[in-house]
Amino acid sequence: MYNVDAGNGKPEAGMSLFKAAVLLFSLLVGLLVLAFGADWLLRTDNFPVRHVRFEGEFRHVTQQELESIVMNTVHGNFFLLNLDAVKARVESLPWVYRASVRRQWPQDIHVRFTEQRLAARWGDGAFLNQAGDVVPVTGQDFPAELPRLEGPEGTGPQVLEHSKNFSQIMAAVGLQLERIMLTPRRTWRLTLANDMEIVLDQENPAQKLERFARVYAKSLTHLGSEIKRVDLRYSNGFAIDLAGDHGAGISGSPGYTGTLGTQRSETSDKG
Repeated sequence: MYNVDAGNGKPEAGMSLFKAAVLLFSLLVGLLVLAFGADWLLRTDNFPVRHVRFEGEFRHVTQQELESIVMNTVHGNFFLLNLDAVKARVESLPWVYRASVRRQWPQDIHVRFTEQRLAARWGDGAFLNQAGDVVPVTGQDFPAELPRLEGPEGTGPQVLEHSKNFSQIMAAVGLQLERIMLTPRRTWRLTLANDMEIVLDQENPAQKLERFARVYAKSLTHLGSEIKRVDLRYSNGFAIDLAGDHGAGISGSPGYTGTLGTQRSETSDKG
């Protein structure tokens, strides 16, 4: 038979309640301190942004432009600053391609930007950047060798990508592209430095241009600037117009096999 003293657990139970109360009180005090601390840190007048530092190439973008466009956005508390808003403001400058913004302890803002890389002239007064986006940049020191491209709205990336392929194909046979236009009906019109015009459709334009380049290198180089227009909108051939409204027939075999005449004639190259 066992005797149990019920009173032996009371001091231990009281001590556990006391510890729990102390722990709860400590937690409440800690939460209050954190709340007051956060409130103090995030007040608009506390921890203001002191410096804004810019990093970039500064070829076309100036320090004054950057400061004027972001200083009315970079104000208030360092921790509450909207970095996305600052980034958007910087990228609104025509010569800025991309920007990144970050906080730099203790109270500075660091802005890094890259400038536009002009890849081509677009239409009458605009330009395309390296991504094919239309950018309304201004200035006087534009690269003279920029190709001239044109196309319907929203086709900048497509025209730029095709222009690179077309230029490489023509350069391989000693011809230089000066202007490329994509019409609303999606017809390609290429103008070369020697005033030759080449017309292509949507169906495999690069493949058809390569076929013409092969024939040109084999059979047409001696004609030079006499070729005024080449129509490549054929599935298995092409047609050429010579100066003076004369035409010539060219086969796919090496050498010139046609004769000059008064009519435009279709050619074939199945090789």
